[in-house]
Amino acid sequence: MELLKRIIFLIAINIIIIWLWIYLLDPDPSMSIGILILIPIVFIINLAISGVSYLLKKKQISKLFLYNSIIASIIMFYLFGNGIDRHQNKRLENWEFKIADSSFSLIRWKETNNFEMNYSLNSGSSWSYIDGKCKLINNEWFFLMDSLEFKINNDHLINFRKDTIKIKKIKR
Repeated sequence: MELLKRIIFLIAINIIIIWLWIYLLDPDPSMSIGILILIPIVFIINLAISGVSYLLKKKQISKLFLYNSIIASIIMFYLFGNGIDRHQNKRLENWEFKIADSSFSLIRWKETNNFEMNYSLNSGSSWSYIDGKCKLINNEWFFLMDSLEFKINNDHLINFRKDTIKIKKIKR
């Protein structure tokens, strides 16, 4: 029972330390390959602490950090993915909709208030369709490009191809 209490305490410490590390790192999707380095680092650090504890004849602590090497690696994987999602949510909003056999993606970049729309005929490929500026007026996003103007009201795209289309906001 004492080992279980220590493991739970160490899990809480892991979450705090790893979350703080990921928060400061603020990973974007291009850094996702870094998980192949970060998980082994966390695993090796915990194994090293376990080995040193074993050599110092502290077998209970050694066993604790041996278990923690696996637990902390899982926590790192989960929190790193959440860090990427957090980064993306700070930078963009994304909506998707379908018309006939085409899938559309509308992205609003929060820092610049620009937008881009892409479309795809099949999975794995997409083409840039239009881009321009957007602005918020009375809780509605207006998307402007040359003479083209459409808006989002709740979960509907209005005046796109002179039609109203139900859209889905993508939550990360």
